[in-house]
Amino acid sequence: MARTHARAPRGQRAYGSIPLGSWQRLTVLGALACEGLVATMSIEASTSTSVLLAYLEQVLVPALKRTKPDAILVMDNLRPHHATEVRDLLDQAGIGLLYLPRYSPEFNPIENAWTKMKEWLKAKAPRTLQALEAELKPALDTITAKDARGWIRHAGYVLH
Repeated sequence: MARTHARAPRGQRAYGSIPLGSWQRLTVLGALACEGLVATMSIEASTSTSVLLAYLEQVLVPALKRTKPDAILVMDNLRPHHATEVRDLLDQAGIGLLYLPRYSPEFNPIENAWTKMKEWLKAKAPRTLQALEAELKPALDTITAKDARGWIRHAGYVLH
């Protein structure tokens, strides 16, 4: 990840290097609660139904059962989110499920968390997948409970 803009003193050019070549993908999955990001997982693949099911079964559902047994999961309209297997898994776990309206990222507070994480990573400018993975935990740690509560409140959700 690299920044796409730079600054320089007036009358001088800003220089930087951005590598060209084949891109590798690192997908980060997570849930945002009032305490901050919970149950994060990264994988070198795009989000598919099988990837989402693995995340839910192995990471998120066990974490929610331990800490928030009456949780309601709010998801956007990514195709894997609407898979029947996802609904069945969450029903069996006793976790409520709500979908956001289409084209409404302003109601999805986790988008703010991903933006903050990406800005931090761009500042570090890791050039390899290994370097990106090494910087991922510190980037996720920048997301505080105060941030999460503010984003959730700003999206219009009532906090009790």
